Amino acid sequence: MHKLNRRTFLGTAAAASLTWRSMAQALKPRVGCQANGFVTRTGDFEALLPVLRTIASLGYAGFECNNHLVQSQFANPAEAHKKIQATGLEFIGMHMSMNEADSSLDAICAGGAALGCRNIVMSAAGLSPAGVFTPDALAEKAAHLERYGKICKAHGITLAYHNHMPEFANHNAEMQGLADRTNPELVSFLMDAGHAYQGGGDPAEFLRRNPRRLVGCHLKTFRNKTEQVPLGQGDFGFEYLAAAIRSTGWHGWLIDEEGGGKTADSAAVGPDRAYIHRIFGV
Repeated sequence: MHKLNRRTFLGTAAAASLTWRSMAQALKPRVGCQANGFVTRTGDFEALLPVLRTIASLGYAGFECNNHLVQSQFANPAEAHKKIQATGLEFIGMHMSMNEADSSLDAICAGGAALGCRNIVMSAAGLSPAGVFTPDALAEKAAHLERYGKICKAHGITLAYHNHMPEFANHNAEMQGLADRTNPELVSFLMDAGHAYQGGGDPAEFLRRNPRRLVGCHLKTFRNKTEQVPLGQGDFGFEYLAAAIRSTGWHGWLIDEEGGGKTADSAAVGPDRAYIHRIFGV
């Protein structure tokens, strides 16, 4: 049997320690920003580019945007892809409605893939504001998502379902139901933790139960359940979510989302980044 001398053993142990430390650092969550925190005109790709440069300058590593902001580039994506890469940001995902999927998902996936997009972030109406629904209704929605997930997968893109408030009502009932009823190879989730809290749910519990299904978490907070305010100024914070991330080793995207349209609050995006660093350590 081969024996290690003390010097070899210590050297091997030190190397292993460095390897594990490097892995731990590499597996921390990354921080992105939703571009709708800035006022941009729908379909104006050139107006999006300075927004992306600002996001990068504030210490974010990736961005998400509505698909309408980049659709004008689908016909000739090579130059647009270069411009996106030049910002230094990873293209986390394009947001779209489930209502659009039957008519446009294939084209959006093809165009997004050519631009370097990693995820289709798909939102829909919840089955019930109170989180009470029939098994058949849940099964039908799950089947639709799996069908859309197959389209996304064919283009090398991940389908990530995005919730609003109803999916987290009644103890996360719909969100957990969709996780239980869908194929992990086809359907992932981008959990809006702010909307989850608004709906009376527990986003930290959902992350603990489903860490491998989550590609990202939207971070936003509210005052009196209706007024969106900068992170750290609302009726709830994200300490429990941060604890769940540490306990599970989850390392997806934490995505700041400051409003949209007329409610966009670009002034909050910088302070939000500092809040995320303070609470999540990234």
